[in-house]
Amino acid sequence: MEQAFGTSTFRATPEQWQVLLGEYSENGKSIRRFCREKGIPHNQLSYHLRRARKDKSKHGFIELVRKAAPCNLWVEAGRYRIHVQRGFDAEL
Repeated sequence: MEQAFGTSTFRATPEQWQVLLGEYSENGKSIRRFCREKGIPHNQLSYHLRRARKDKSKHGFIELVRKAAPCNLWVEAGRYRIHVQRGFDAEL
């Protein structure tokens, strides 16, 4: 990663952005604080976060996660979670 002191020029490879996005999502800090500590312009991280979210939604796949008893089903798609229990109304 290259950064010219005193400018907003910050360069990272796609692989480096993947690492940075992973670090950001795991640390729980605000975008501004994370960027300040890493020396990344806030707008660049915001752009790459939006792009990553958009890319994920293009795949059309959702993750099925089984939690608790086998009669329960959780369906997660992005920020949405649906809990389906035994006896659910299929028409609904």
